Amino acid sequence: MEIVSTMGTGSLGRELDLEPFVSDLQSQLGEVVNANFRGDAMVTVRLEEDGPAYTIYRTGSFQIRGAETEEDLVSAEERFREALNELEIEVGNYQFEHVTSVFMETLDQRVDLETTMIALGLENAEYEPEQFPGLIYRPLSFKVTLLVFASGKIIIGGTTDRNQALDAVNHLREQLSTTERV
Repeated sequence: MEIVSTMGTGSLGRELDLEPFVSDLQSQLGEVVNANFRGDAMVTVRLEEDGPAYTIYRTGSFQIRGAETEEDLVSAEERFREALNELEIEVGNYQFEHVTSVFMETLDQRVDLETTMIALGLENAEYEPEQFPGLIYRPLSFKVTLLVFASGKIIIGGTTDRNQALDAVNHLREQLSTTERV
């Protein structure tokens, strides 16, 4: 099982005027890649090209998305704190936590998604091929969501715990093997 992305969320413990913040970032760090404002309430920036995305809200809350590993997420968060320090932005009650990871696994077999949806139970699985090409499975015993594709690829989200993601995939494997025997 490989991890493909992580996300963390936090708070600066204070409000932030975003336009001067981005301007100061550009002055201090050089051109900020992809500074993308959404009104005056939020902005998404990258502190390095192809690096993680930092979405910062006027309220002071923020998200870091797109770090490929947990270690990369920690480094991205440290880089954000360094930038805040370099800009001499006073931070009140700073908080940050790793909230989710996205994992990928392969079943090494093709999956008939319509049959699988019925076998998993209509209350736990959704498959609408005209809307999305994968089956969405939310097993009751796990606090994760699995996106299952006909190719056998599975995307697992909703947890930071690799073992929990693997347990959910193994549960799906058991369900699929039961379906095949029927």
